[in-house]
Amino acid sequence: MFTSDLSDDDLARIAVADQMRRMHHLLVGRSHDPAAMESLARRLGEEADLLAENERREKRLDRWLTPEDLLVPGEGEEFVNDVDRPVSGRGNPWSVPLRVYREGDKAVTTVNLDRGFEGAPKRSHGGVVSAIYDDLCGFLLVLGADTAFTAFLTINYKAATPLEEDLRFSAWITKREGRKIFMEGECRPVGAPGDAPITTCEGLFINAPLAL
Repeated sequence: MFTSDLSDDDLARIAVADQMRRMHHLLVGRSHDPAAMESLARRLGEEADLLAENERREKRLDRWLTPEDLLVPGEGEEFVNDVDRPVSGRGNPWSVPLRVYREGDKAVTTVNLDRGFEGAPKRSHGGVVSAIYDDLCGFLLVLGADTAFTAFLTINYKAATPLEEDLRFSAWITKREGRKIFMEGECRPVGAPGDAPITTCEGLFINAPLAL
């Protein structure tokens, strides 16, 4: 069972991931001296070698084996998030750290995408947007104690997704048919709730036991 309490190990991983994520965006978003980059690469390689000496960790299985034990947030409360979660976990340096809240039957989050996610100039790469939707829909599975996996996810890119601006993503379940869970979502700029969404999503998730 996941809890909202962070261990010393979790906090340490988050601290390292925060700095790695910061470096990711600064590396992509700034101009740098090649010699300085070569020196930095050597130092980072030495640090990576030290990490490689440690024992391999295995992913926890309780999230999939006993989903009914997961904490279900009340109205306005935050969903519990695994720090290692690839798209949104605070302890994963690749991530877009998300704080996801429950609004009725919706999962909502506010995202500000930095320069490391830039595709075309001044706009997010579409794959990053898709990953956010996929992860956000996954939080909804807690509400029904479901163990489900993405069957398909369709993104409608109606307008450019801007960088360095607050964006509100939301997702909700539209219907269930047996093991099938249908979801939809949208993204709107914060402060412009009356505007048309800049992206929307439609997804199908399938309830299925985890094959070990």
